[in-house]
Amino acid sequence: METIINKKIKNYIPPAHWDFLTPLYDRGCVLLGFGRRFRLGIIQSLNLTGAERILDAGCGTGTSLLMVKKLYPEVAAEGLDPDEKALAIAREKSLKNNVSVILHGGIMDDMPFENNTFDVVVSSLVFHHLEKGAKIASLRECLRVLKPKGRMLLVDFGPPGHSPVSRILSKIFSLFESIEDGREGKIPLLMLDVGFSGVNEVGRYLHGISFYEGYK
Repeated sequence: METIINKKIKNYIPPAHWDFLTPLYDRGCVLLGFGRRFRLGIIQSLNLTGAERILDAGCGTGTSLLMVKKLYPEVAAEGLDPDEKALAIAREKSLKNNVSVILHGGIMDDMPFENNTFDVVVSSLVFHHLEKGAKIASLRECLRVLKPKGRMLLVDFGPPGHSPVSRILSKIFSLFESIEDGREGKIPLLMLDVGFSGVNEVGRYLHGISFYEGYK
């Protein structure tokens, strides 16, 4: 297990929105329906073979990253997050579960990696936290660090479903989160604008969560 803290990052939103709630983040995800089933859906959508080098951009407390490594032990799994407290929790969980991952301190729009480093980049429920300019810069960075023919899976709020319940939930979430780009279906367009190809919605989950895939 290795943790690399590159620099202290300011002006970011912690995983649970407020710093003092970070220790409760994992429990809150389960209560909101973003528990094991959600994480497994993400991993299944990655279509891993076991030989990839993968980056979880905005890995938070490392839940998805550790699940990837448990299911695919040969995968080289790395996580990036600006929150030192969240990374400390991820490190503690990795040690407790004897799972080896590499954790980096940093932000999506200025990643500390060389060009063409990863086969797969995944980002889950991070995009809506970013300001408009940071969204574009982050997508460009994700494209930059991918190897040729590498792929990205971006999981975030998308257009609400047709059911009244889905629309009501989307409205409720919009009161607490900046999900306008997702609700208006702009995320795939942003991915295409920065240079991703083959962008497609490959899955959906509760509360109007969309899974978008794009290739370098």
